[in-house]
Amino acid sequence: CLRFGPGVTAAPARLGSGLRATALAGRDSHPQATASLPSALVRTVSQGAAAGFVAAQAGRVPAQVRQAADVVFLNGVVVTMNAAQPTAEAVAVKGGRIQAVGTLQDIEALCDARTERIDLKGQCLSPGLIDAHSHLMHFGQMEKYFVNLRPPKVHDFATLGRTLAEAAAKTPVGEWVVGRGFNEFDEGRYPFRTELDLAVPRHPVLAIQWSGQYGITNTLGLEKAGLLRRDVPDPYGGKYGRDRTGVPDGRLLHYPAIYSVYQPTVTSGQAVDCILWAADQMARVGVTCVHDNFCYPEIILQYVQLERAGRLPLRLRAYPYVKNLEVCQALVAQARRPTGPLVRVPGVKLAVDGYPLMYEVPRGREQMNIPMHPQDRFEAIISTIHQAGLQVDVHAAGDRGVDLTLDAFIRAAGGDRAVVERRHRIEHYLFNRPASISRTADMGVPVCTQPVWIPYRADDLTRRLGWDMVKDMLPIAGFRKAGVRVSFGADVPASPTHVPLESIRYAMTRQATDRVRLDPSQSTTFLEGLQAHTIDAAYAAFDEKELGSIEVGKWADFTVWNMDLRTVTAANLDALQTVGTYLGGRATARA
Repeated sequence: CLRFGPGVTAAPARLGSGLRATALAGRDSHPQATASLPSALVRTVSQGAAAGFVAAQAGRVPAQVRQAADVVFLNGVVVTMNAAQPTAEAVAVKGGRIQAVGTLQDIEALCDARTERIDLKGQCLSPGLIDAHSHLMHFGQMEKYFVNLRPPKVHDFATLGRTLAEAAAKTPVGEWVVGRGFNEFDEGRYPFRTELDLAVPRHPVLAIQWSGQYGITNTLGLEKAGLLRRDVPDPYGGKYGRDRTGVPDGRLLHYPAIYSVYQPTVTSGQAVDCILWAADQMARVGVTCVHDNFCYPEIILQYVQLERAGRLPLRLRAYPYVKNLEVCQALVAQARRPTGPLVRVPGVKLAVDGYPLMYEVPRGREQMNIPMHPQDRFEAIISTIHQAGLQVDVHAAGDRGVDLTLDAFIRAAGGDRAVVERRHRIEHYLFNRPASISRTADMGVPVCTQPVWIPYRADDLTRRLGWDMVKDMLPIAGFRKAGVRVSFGADVPASPTHVPLESIRYAMTRQATDRVRLDPSQSTTFLEGLQAHTIDAAYAAFDEKELGSIEVGKWADFTVWNMDLRTVTAANLDALQTVGTYLGGRATARA
């Protein structure tokens, strides 16, 4: 474990005693939100690595700034996500950055014998997709090292027990069996430890719900953790379910309770294996940048080392998670910030809730409606991050959780203007409260949400909260209309899919089940969904000058598609496929 100070530990991964945090972000200060839009078809970039790039005026390339391109993309449709120049015919790349965007004639003029020519053959080129909320190492860990408990395979106590028992049969007696992915059970509740004991009596078990917020363990698991006693206190930010005598009954609420039972670890080699597997999966579906919104300093160090070794196929924006004020203070005091082109740390992550913290609490869920921190400690954590010059990133799913977070942003920053400048962001933000959305827009708070949750959460939330609360959940159109910058993330491994097109699909259709559709007035078009996975996702991590649109001087991160994105609708979305992914103008994945 990585120790930040005496008695303060914040790491789930076993990565070797010699490793220390290098991490916090690539810039010493965050830029203001100033989008400079080109007035010509292709403009000159004079700063930094982009110096000498080509300008085109009235379709001509001035000879004095002409340099041969390294790579050109020709004979396709270029959808730029740049409002000043929405489409083009071709793109040139020099030194990993976009050199020119223009007509086929413009770009042909930049070719010489050494230029690599990529014929798009009528296909479509867009900015590389940005997943603004996922957990790269944990995605790999879930798929490669955990027992998969996702529905429909696991849907009741019998299928849960059978799946865990099968895994236990392959595991030495006494060693942990860890699974993840279950949702709700047909029985309408979570099993107690004694019910898990029937299936797995000789192995400690930890089974984690798909969201990562809830878990269950058996009697042996509680015994090994020293928690099978009446006087054990609930952990800070979490809660144990208890039987009538007050002894924990195996049900675990929030991360602190889950990981007080057992913290699954990975070796350094396993972490690298997980990261590279997950990164490859992302690259195959057009992703060129991932915001990892729950990671630890050792994992960030692995990202940096893989970048230096030239093994990362995408960019990473890492947000280390802090579980309490002491860990937060130690992190911002001691950690350093990576400065490479691939790995940066814009800010620090914390959570105000796990189960959505709501104003209207459904009957029987009162014990779950708890904040992760007392209000004063929550505000102190946010203030610590703000004063360190970092972006605050808060998991706030419920309507009350969102309001508590906005209040804390104001108190930490001293006013709306300072919040706008620091661009503190909120993750998930499920429910439609117009007053809160208006405040969010006024404060310039970016929101990252998960449309892919619509088919996985709508039924369960309807049972808990009622249709009136759920029908307009994930109010993406409302966010956009109010002026909130909205980005999308798959949130794997919490979600069962990492494919950005699935997020866009449910933002467009809002189809919860075959028979149930959420309020269609909150739906988006395909290009609005693409915006949430490109330029608006870049904005959420201060990357809008570097990523998210095809403009001169930005990194040449592209996704190639089999059809013109301007023609995509819900009716033909199934036909759309990614056929290539490029990072800095070089292929990371091709069909």
